[in-house]
Amino acid sequence: MRGPRLAVAWRLAFLGAFLLPEVPLDPWRGGAGPSLRHPLGLDDLGRDGLLRLGLAAARSLGFASLCALLALAAGLALALGGGRWRGALSALRNLPPLLFLLPLAAAFGGLAPLPLALLLGGLLALHLEAPLRARIEAFRRSPAWLSETLMGAGPGSRLRRWAPWGLDQVAPLLPSAWLGALWGEATLSALGLGPGPTHDSLGRLLAEELPRLATDPSPLGWAALATVLALAWTSTLPEPA
Repeated sequence: MRGPRLAVAWRLAFLGAFLLPEVPLDPWRGGAGPSLRHPLGLDDLGRDGLLRLGLAAARSLGFASLCALLALAAGLALALGGGRWRGALSALRNLPPLLFLLPLAAAFGGLAPLPLALLLGGLLALHLEAPLRARIEAFRRSPAWLSETLMGAGPGSRLRRWAPWGLDQVAPLLPSAWLGALWGEATLSALGLGPGPTHDSLGRLLAEELPRLATDPSPLGWAALATVLALAWTSTLPEPA
């Protein structure tokens, strides 16, 4: 199970992007073209395009990791105690998260990062509940779990013993939740319904730069589009075994 753990580790590393400083502003030089010092030029506020692209990508990936963790936690809670609601959960799973998020974001004129993370995590949890329940139910019926119950093992003892096994079971589900959160945030931001300008992301870059591509070379816009397409392509590759 080394592959799934590595897949989780590199995604969670992007949570550190929330601690990175903002790209410095220099409005007097805003809109400058590409140069050796600024390969992607400067945006309208004088921010270095390459630095802004790197920070926006890292924050988008970190945001997706946060949503994926929230989704796994909520999905686990639903799998453990959502027996009476399984019919409703099954029906809701057939609807894509954006079907809920788009009208809600439009009604509020956009969603801030924390509310969006909570909503995306909750909606993605609906899709994780079934596979998590299948793994948990099989484990609960195993001789190992029943033997510990008969011997009177407490919750703390069980947690210490079975936490590594639980991580191996949950790890393969995180990439799909991570990808769903990444594209959910990017889609809303590109439509102007995601987090505001203080939360830079790939979606916000696309929202600002894509309209200019038809009339303006916009190296930053092309680079942002290439980054998103590269992420979409790499996300279809199989995880290492």
